[in-house]
Amino acid sequence: MPQHQGFGHLTLTVTDLERSADFYNRLLGSQTALASEDELGPFIVCMGPGFMVGLRKWEQTADDDSFLFSRVGLDHMGVHVESRDELEKWVAHLGEIGVESSAIVESPFGLHLHVKDPDGIAIEFFAAAQG
Repeated sequence: MPQHQGFGHLTLTVTDLERSADFYNRLLGSQTALASEDELGPFIVCMGPGFMVGLRKWEQTADDDSFLFSRVGLDHMGVHVESRDELEKWVAHLGEIGVESSAIVESPFGLHLHVKDPDGIAIEFFAAAQG
């Protein structure tokens, strides 16, 4: 099997590039590294240590569109963290930046903390079960 180095970036379709870039930069401590337009339309790249989040605004995307789990494509974005303590730090950070979240939920797989971006795209902070 060919080798890979893990996922390097994620690109999301959004309704408002600037609003989404502000959200992800505040959420993840990234910075807007590039705001440009190519043959497909306008896009922004937010970069942090070891990751990139691309944001694209398609001409066909209605300004009032929003994320739905039932559509083909992304179900949610998962951000792995080391422990419950780290999830608690995320709860505090989310409160500081004004982002609503679920409570920390436990499952057989681990601990989950759920938030949504400005377009309703689901983001899960996840600490794997120990043992």
